[in-house]
Amino acid sequence: MKDLSVITVNYQNWDTLSQCLGSLSSVSEAYFTFEVIVVENSSDNEKVGEFRQRFPRFNFIQNGGNFGFANGNNIGAAHSNGKYLLFLNPDTLVTEKALLAMLDQTKVSRSNSVISCVQMRSNGKLVKPYGFFPTAATLTGWSRTLAKKFKIISDPSQSERLIFPDWVSGAAMMMSKTSFNRIGKWNERFWMYYEDVDFCQRATVLGGAIIVMKNAGVIHNQGSSIIGDVELAALTKTEANISRHEYVSQHEDGIKEILMQTFLILNNLILGLITSVPGLILFSNKRLQIGTRAYIKLLHYYFKAFLLDTWISPRSIKHPESYQFRSNAGKNLAALHDKNA
Repeated sequence: MKDLSVITVNYQNWDTLSQCLGSLSSVSEAYFTFEVIVVENSSDNEKVGEFRQRFPRFNFIQNGGNFGFANGNNIGAAHSNGKYLLFLNPDTLVTEKALLAMLDQTKVSRSNSVISCVQMRSNGKLVKPYGFFPTAATLTGWSRTLAKKFKIISDPSQSERLIFPDWVSGAAMMMSKTSFNRIGKWNERFWMYYEDVDFCQRATVLGGAIIVMKNAGVIHNQGSSIIGDVELAALTKTEANISRHEYVSQHEDGIKEILMQTFLILNNLILGLITSVPGLILFSNKRLQIGTRAYIKLLHYYFKAFLLDTWISPRSIKHPESYQFRSNAGKNLAALHDKNA
């Protein structure tokens, strides 16, 4: 058994993945043993074959489709052989020092704890890899600003070297494999965004600590894969809104859930309309087109959500219209029929 399994989920981000794996290749096994598992969510056999040759020490798994970050992480974890797991984005760069510090902290933290570290861009600008759990006061950026101003919420507690937020980013997240299995793996109802918030919420319920280490850090060039791609930028903006709805659906119920979902719908429709209008007027401006396309995608999502009575992203493997969902459901029904026959 290895000490650590590093799991990264990629979707055709070959340049950033190459740099990430290059940084991992420079890590020795003087202080801990480790393996690297790359789950590729595309069908680009040629590129995967090229990377297998370039990084023969690492394990590459080709997924059946782009079923999301959570799905890819679960596949990687199922193939892992480490006592501890590190979920790492392909647009990150790591050092041996940072990995060792995180591993040491994970070993001494209580059961079901999730450990992360400081993140920054290549230019040295800090990225905030943590936040508040979504509540009535923190659902949107402007509501969080008001909640802070009126002291409804406050910054997370911290010590000299540790910060204790509600959740940490899945871009760099470490835990023991035992804790991972106990927490319940990644929730595949989320296609992209908020799956890390959901995971940390479930870890907290089980008594785990959510920790950001100040004395360890990774380079995270967040969003580098969508620069210049209007369609991808609109998609990610839409999915962030969709995942907030799914999070509320997962963790709230009754009148509170209804009020929070209604608030989100009104917020997204009103603010989305405001940001979509410039793109309709100046349709040649690619940056303004992002808001317009995202708004159209959001309207389509709301129509289908009410029609099918689900907040799950249409791209999720768990969505009722997903081919994979229907296929698995058919297999389960067939197995049940055979059992009762």
